[in-house]
Amino acid sequence: MFLQGHYQNAYVTHDLDRAMALLQHEYGVGNYIVFEPDMILRTPSGEKPSKVRAALAWSGGLQIELIQPVSGFVDAYLPYLPRDRLNAAPRFHHIAVRRNDLTAMREEIGRLGLPLAFEGAVPGLVFVYLDARESLGHYFEYVWAEPQMWEALGWPKNRPVI
Repeated sequence: MFLQGHYQNAYVTHDLDRAMALLQHEYGVGNYIVFEPDMILRTPSGEKPSKVRAALAWSGGLQIELIQPVSGFVDAYLPYLPRDRLNAAPRFHHIAVRRNDLTAMREEIGRLGLPLAFEGAVPGLVFVYLDARESLGHYFEYVWAEPQMWEALGWPKNRPVI
């Protein structure tokens, strides 16, 4: 299944507010859902706290995610950021695919054999980042969520669920 269910392109930035304004002005991407989760992530070297500021917006059937690393375990984001901390331009980081069966998602991840970058959860949602940089040049995220969470995230009514 691998790329089936691709719904999101994600970018990292030094400044979430400026990146949202840039995408709104230049590309018409708006109506963001902004959140600032404090998470405990499972990494290959153990559990680590992580804090990011993130924004989600839909452009047609594609969700755009912007991520500003804040503190804790943010290691996977940092190499993608511009060296100049004043540069708020978003930089591509990963794609995400939707899965509706958590057990089947974990089995698929196992068959794929890509190294785990990190994984975490928030109420009603589980995400797993795999390191696909050798084959795709970027990270690859699997996402499972309860139906009401997909609705809260603004899943477009006319976008098929694969």
